[in-house]
Amino acid sequence: MAAEGTFKHVFTAENAGTLTDFYDVTEKLGEGTYGLVEKGTHKDTKNVRAIKTISRKSSADEQLKLEIEIAIQQKLDHPHIVKLYETFKDAKKIYLVMELCTGGELFDRIIDIVEEKDDGTAFGEAQAATYMQQIIGAMSYLHANGYCHRDIKPENFLMQNKEKDAVIKIIDFGLSAKFEAGKKLSTKAGTPYYVAPEVLAGSYDEKCDVWSCGVIAYILLCGVPPFYGDTDPEILAAVKKGEFDFPSPEWDEITKEAKGLINSMLTMDTTKRPAFSVLSGHAWMSAQTKKSTGKLHSGLKKSLEGFGKKSKLKKLALTCIAQQLNDEEIKQLSESFKTLDVNGDGTLTIKEITDGMALQKIPVPEAMLKGLDTDGSGSIDYTEFIAATLDQMMYHRDNVMWAAFRTFDKDFDGKITKKELKAMAGESTTADEIAQMIREADTDGDGEISFEEFKAMLQK
Repeated sequence: MAAEGTFKHVFTAENAGTLTDFYDVTEKLGEGTYGLVEKGTHKDTKNVRAIKTISRKSSADEQLKLEIEIAIQQKLDHPHIVKLYETFKDAKKIYLVMELCTGGELFDRIIDIVEEKDDGTAFGEAQAATYMQQIIGAMSYLHANGYCHRDIKPENFLMQNKEKDAVIKIIDFGLSAKFEAGKKLSTKAGTPYYVAPEVLAGSYDEKCDVWSCGVIAYILLCGVPPFYGDTDPEILAAVKKGEFDFPSPEWDEITKEAKGLINSMLTMDTTKRPAFSVLSGHAWMSAQTKKSTGKLHSGLKKSLEGFGKKSKLKKLALTCIAQQLNDEEIKQLSESFKTLDVNGDGTLTIKEITDGMALQKIPVPEAMLKGLDTDGSGSIDYTEFIAATLDQMMYHRDNVMWAAFRTFDKDFDGKITKKELKAMAGESTTADEIAQMIREADTDGDGEISFEEFKAMLQK
């Protein structure tokens, strides 16, 4: 049972009806066997999103992949996993409205750097380590939540923007699966260059993702995969053998720590292959990556103190708002989060927050921070931290409040009912808590919350 005062964090709205009633679709971003990805702007909030369109006539396998993708992605909350905001369904198509990443695939970045250098190498160790730290941190979070991705490849990592130091976002959870410790998975999934040998044998666990990420680490440093061939059968035969090397001269200048990480990730014996939670603190990444030394947000302590005193309704609304904001809008808060996130796993412990703030001479009582864990997970997730530290100037904007309100207002009738509030807060929220939340904002006493009442509650 969830602790009192907590609520679920699944805010993905499922809308029946026509996408174009809500979004102006302006630009085609990509197309594949899965369908079409376009750029769209919400007509009311002006939020710009990526919209993935799947035909309802697609195969049963594609439909199942899509359902899995939606079910998993809406539960994930990590700075390096792309967000899913809402879905639409009409008679012919299903639409996934997602975070817009404008920098293209990691695959394209690799191709560009290999062609630019033309010397048998790819990224320098500092850049490769930075990418791997982000990837391993996100994968550690994914596995900690019980999901195995099963299709790790450079095409499934998007760059947030076109800047050189753009961050990575994981996409495409259509082949992902829930796993349990001690139980083997058997479905053969993945892509030849990156698939783990045990997957080909039809008996594997979540550490197949570690192997795939090891292949990516190898490619980031030299531009070619460790297992290769002219045809898929030849590639898969090489994978099954699991034999690779670090040829001269391309690898001569690469540190032993980098090679050590790759060797550990590409270990054939899965019992000896380390988990992502172990890899996140690897010496290579610690030595090569740029430490976040930025000052913490100046109003951080005051914000954290204030959030703890807020009502459950306001915390719920702010968490919904935090999930809707794009990375540019919360850049300063995101930097504070990364400064505190010592192990780079995309979540914070109470100790990480208190230690990080103490280093900058900002004492914070531990008891004050317990109210930050609003979903009762035992750690402070990315959106929880952003919600707790949002500046009023940011969330008092009409378009921001309206975007949150329409997420609550499931039937778009202009009122938040008890039933809709229960759907947002989750089954663990009692009838008495729902009634109290309604009373907090319902100034005209009609038992529902209008947009004006919602705004007034947020602006108190």
